Amino acid sequence: MMLSWCFVSESELQIALVALFSELLYRFPNLIVAQVTRESVQQAIANGITAEQIIHFLRTRAHPVMLKQTPVLPPTITDQIALWELERDRLQFSEGVLYNQFLSQVDFEVLRNHAKDLGVLIWENPQNRVMVVTQAGHSDVKKFWKRQKH
Repeated sequence: MMLSWCFVSESELQIALVALFSELLYRFPNLIVAQVTRESVQQAIANGITAEQIIHFLRTRAHPVMLKQTPVLPPTITDQIALWELERDRLQFSEGVLYNQFLSQVDFEVLRNHAKDLGVLIWENPQNRVMVVTQAGHSDVKKFWKRQKH
């Protein structure tokens, strides 16, 4: 989804602000045609601009005809910009150590439960007998596992 829009302004500052969160397509005297895309919004967010600031900018500089509407911007547009912002926060990266190739489900569950008790379990997939523990917890989990096997 992308939003194409026209912006009427002679102000270089206003034009620079528009370029922070959109792709400028055409520039004429007093008129700019731009697109707000997923990539342009995510780039703006990476540079510290929030979805709410983008939406506020679009609302406050809407054409007078649009200002008579309620809401000024269609909810599909504001919701999409907010969703693009949330996409960046969807994943959380953390380093860890992968444990797999357990010989039995019981072995997997014993080690997984120990990692949970220590608070070092990051992720697990019991069906495939795979788990990830924090690097800080790896040493303790490994020592526990060696004691279990001897």
